[in-house]
Parts: sequence; structure tokens; C-alpha cells
Amino acid sequence: MELIVVSPEGILLTETAERITLPGDEGPFSVLKNHAPLISTLHEGDVIYVQDKKTKKYEIKGGIAIVEKNQVRVFIE
Repeated sequence: MELIVVSPEGILLTETAERITLPGDEGPFSVLKNHAPLISTLHEGDVIYVQDKKTKKYEIKGGIAIVEKNQVRVFIE
């Protein structure tokens, strides 16, 4: 699954991940391979992703996540 973090300045992060946990406005939620498409607003927190059995974090101040076709795109300011 591909994780892409985008700001108005351009692409900030592109990684492959086995699981991605996002700080949703209604609480954190995780996305796995073949997840159903969704759009969600995000609040301040960490995008946590597992890559090669290692957990990594990317801090965001909020934004929008779009999940489709094994790709998670996070749009931030």
C-alpha cells in the first residue's frame, strides 16, 4: 500500500506501508491493503505507518485523507 503526504509546496513523503493509522476527527483509524474507498478529515497528530515490521511516524497539523486503490493520500496545509 502506498502512503503519500502532500502539501501546497509538493509531495513531502512517499512510502510503502503494510498498515497506516490516521488521526481522524472522530478518532484514529487504520487502513490495510484492499481497504474500501473513503475520505476523512484529519486533526493534529501522527500518521503512523508500519514498514518492514518497523513503526514510523509523520506529524501533521490536520488535513484530509483519501483512501482508494491501495493508496492513502494525505493532504495537509
